Amino acid sequence: MFTLKSKLFAVLAALVCASAALAQDSGALIDLLVKKGVLNDQEAEDIRAELVKDFAATPAGKLNLSTPLTELKIAGDARVRFESRGGQLPTGDNLERDRFRYRFRAGLSGKVLNNWAFGTRLETATGSRSSNVTMGDDAGPFAKNSDTVNLGQIWLQYAPTSEFTLTAGRMPNPLVTTAMVWDADINPEGFAEQFKRRIGKFEYSATAAQFLYSAASTQNTFGTTANVQDLFLFAWQGGLKYYQEGTTKFFQINPTVYNYVRNTKYNPAAFKGAFTATTTAAVNNLFVVDVPVEYDWISNGVPVRVFGDFAVNLDGDDRATKWGRADLDGENTAWQVGFQYGKAVNKGEWDAKVYYQSVGAFALDPNLVDSDIFDSRTNMQGWVASANYALGAATTFTLTLGNGERKEGSIIVPGAGDIGSNNALDKYWILQADLVLKF
Repeated sequence: MFTLKSKLFAVLAALVCASAALAQDSGALIDLLVKKGVLNDQEAEDIRAELVKDFAATPAGKLNLSTPLTELKIAGDARVRFESRGGQLPTGDNLERDRFRYRFRAGLSGKVLNNWAFGTRLETATGSRSSNVTMGDDAGPFAKNSDTVNLGQIWLQYAPTSEFTLTAGRMPNPLVTTAMVWDADINPEGFAEQFKRRIGKFEYSATAAQFLYSAASTQNTFGTTANVQDLFLFAWQGGLKYYQEGTTKFFQINPTVYNYVRNTKYNPAAFKGAFTATTTAAVNNLFVVDVPVEYDWISNGVPVRVFGDFAVNLDGDDRATKWGRADLDGENTAWQVGFQYGKAVNKGEWDAKVYYQSVGAFALDPNLVDSDIFDSRTNMQGWVASANYALGAATTFTLTLGNGERKEGSIIVPGAGDIGSNNALDKYWILQADLVLKF
């Protein structure tokens, strides 16, 4: 039986949802009705389908949408950037690289009946850790050799209940991460299972992911006895979020385990870790525990956030030994700590963020760390500062500064970034100025 309060809530919701002009914005309200117990999942799906049909029949909704489709969303961003990054070798020799760049991303996502969803996104550039295109780097003046558009995301999702979600394909990263461990531009491929439930002030979550790190193509070729297998990165993440006051003051922690699944008999040497004198990009001996944390609150009406991350490679000793420096068994940890004041959302608002980061040479996968800050490398430490100013509700100007140096001076800085593959890098700096428009 409905209480009087529930009936009034339902009547109000019905009046709002009755307007075809608001049909595309009613998804959150319907979800709230389900959460309050006013509607069950199937009733919510039926209402969404009817609203889409009604909207499509109005002059404002001239789209011809398929019958199963209950929600359709188009979103993306465009960015123009000036970037200056450089480095210095122990000899004092410098490298500098100034360039103008742009990025464009456009995504289409939707929901269909019976709790299914889909998403796809087109984006510039082909790299896994960057969607940037450098202006003027083509074969001739104003040519389009590098100005390609690629499929950055394509995923299917099934939510059997409001608490469980299953995803497959090339997806947005389902894990709570920081730039210390994962570049935000990476869209991993594979499968993910997520659970989330809120009880009072506590929200509990769990995520399991099976990412296809590298495909073997042909497992057993004609004329050979070789047997090569696909390579996987498995991740398990737990989450605890405590809402101290409303939704603006909370603490969260997300301990995570990363396991690089390999078969030392059959997998390619590049994956097992054929180290050379100039690289440690191979992902052998990586079993990483990562613990990102965050605390948010409001101070005098301004959002404030402190955040941090700590990671340790439990196989770091063996990784250092295999590379030939067993004495560097302490270079298996990485940490980050930072502070943010403000949040640039509406016109005239601003925010500022600063953090310090230190990553041991054998702590993390150099193929995943952020490509801008410290140039895709481990064995680096330093600080980063950034500021955002909202020029409008959808447009921001961002300024980022970073300065780093080699952490352990007796060895290389593993990885290869945009200032070259010279792993003797001793110092590094970066400046980025971005104009971003979101739609």
